[in-house]
Amino acid sequence: MNITKSADNFQPMLKESIDRFLCEYSKGSSDFSNITSIFSRLLQNLPDPSLEYVWFYSALNFYSSDFTSLHSLKQVLAVKDLFQLLVSCSSSCNVVKKVALLAPVIYELCHLVIDKKEVYEEVEGLLEGIVSYISIFCGSEVEQDDRILDPNLNCCFVDLVRVWVVSKVGENCDFRENLRLFLPIVSDKVRDNVCVGCKVGQLAGVVMCEAFWLRLCLKFGLGSLREELAKDLRDCAVQMIAGFRNHYFLDGILRMLLEPALPVSSLLGCGDEVCLRQIVYDAVLTVEYSFLIPRKEVQLPCKSLKNFAVRWLLVLANALQSARDNNDQAKVTSYTNAFSKSRLPSELIKWVSRQTAMGGKMSTPNLSTPITLIKWLLIVEDLGVRVFDCDISKIHAKALICKSRVESELPIFMPNGKLNDYHFFHTNNETRRHDKVDDDLEMVDFVDTEFSASPGLMKPIAVGGTKKRKEGRNIEDKRPVKFCKCHFHENTTSDKFSPLGNNDGFSGGSEVENPASDEDMEDMKQ
Repeated sequence: MNITKSADNFQPMLKESIDRFLCEYSKGSSDFSNITSIFSRLLQNLPDPSLEYVWFYSALNFYSSDFTSLHSLKQVLAVKDLFQLLVSCSSSCNVVKKVALLAPVIYELCHLVIDKKEVYEEVEGLLEGIVSYISIFCGSEVEQDDRILDPNLNCCFVDLVRVWVVSKVGENCDFRENLRLFLPIVSDKVRDNVCVGCKVGQLAGVVMCEAFWLRLCLKFGLGSLREELAKDLRDCAVQMIAGFRNHYFLDGILRMLLEPALPVSSLLGCGDEVCLRQIVYDAVLTVEYSFLIPRKEVQLPCKSLKNFAVRWLLVLANALQSARDNNDQAKVTSYTNAFSKSRLPSELIKWVSRQTAMGGKMSTPNLSTPITLIKWLLIVEDLGVRVFDCDISKIHAKALICKSRVESELPIFMPNGKLNDYHFFHTNNETRRHDKVDDDLEMVDFVDTEFSASPGLMKPIAVGGTKKRKEGRNIEDKRPVKFCKCHFHENTTSDKFSPLGNNDGFSGGSEVENPASDEDMEDMKQ
């Protein structure tokens, strides 16, 4: 369109004006009225101005207030004025651009909270208004597919990030360092997706992530009672997810939940991060959000939905493991129910079935547990379908299976300190009769066990032996064992143990490092 072409023609002027601003700012100037008037007229003549023009114009106004010298409360008011300016400049923009434009506002609020904790309450009030603004516009455009109107960030984005962080960085910082400062409370993996050429919608999703984390963190500092706080946090998290209705946003939250530490740990007190993680697990996993499985006429790209579903599955498996580690049976039940009721696993299987290269090779997986489905996806990947979008996701999947296998081999101790014989003391015949019960467990092929003096502790020790597969194949030098009844301070005994198997193509006995062995794949093809 001619309007787009005319807007692009102003990019050299934008680049020159940015350089001029940075030069003047470095000299201590706060009067940018000449440049401001030029861009004010430009925005008035562009019916749908690009993000870069709006950012630069708002930055000129913001830095004219000499923000850094203001008192803390006046700084909050200055950020509020910036928010209102960006809202007024984006009245003709679609929702993804409206949200992405708010990145400088969230940036300033984050650093106010980090540097000046006395303004928590004022920042929380302003942030509540920002979240409501985002939710209103996201909800009003649910009938539209904003990806069609989702432009790319142009080359001036790098310079604009530099403009917004100019008061906090030196002259020699590269773009990655500037972006880490500009988007401070998302992980590196999420942040690295924001770059020149990416969709504005991706930046909007990151802005929503930051607003989400910041608002939840601020509630920890408002002095609520613990039980009331947990309920308030969960309600708040669910409301934001349902209000934002954005795939990029929720995918970013899932990515961060897969990391060992949340990106907001520096804003939280001792133990608060664990509490926050559990609350976000509940909000993300136990509520079925309709926007995740849209109607056919507003369908997410297959690959995008697939990647999201895989991450959701890995997060669910992590949450289940955490609940089991904490002996929280209520949460185990809640997450198990969430898995059985969610439509995402079936959508994931549909995606696999649509891959023409698979043909009729794959059998339908047993959906009894998340681990079962994860195992099946690893086998699919080994058969040539790219299921996991990155090596990190695949490592997460293998680690979950490894932990599942190891724990399936450990005896359960009852409160009286005795082994739970019902689950873990089997003869070979009993094992053969029950080899279809635990579809998500495969045998670890190398352990005898030696109990330590402390109740409930055990130590695996590798030994030699032989292994007998269910199909009758013998593999030398490895011997599975069964768990035997024992008393503490005594050595355990070992005996032959028939590996578990099922009819879903998951043969027992594959190595942890290679969940899909050649034999497994042959089983799946049959």
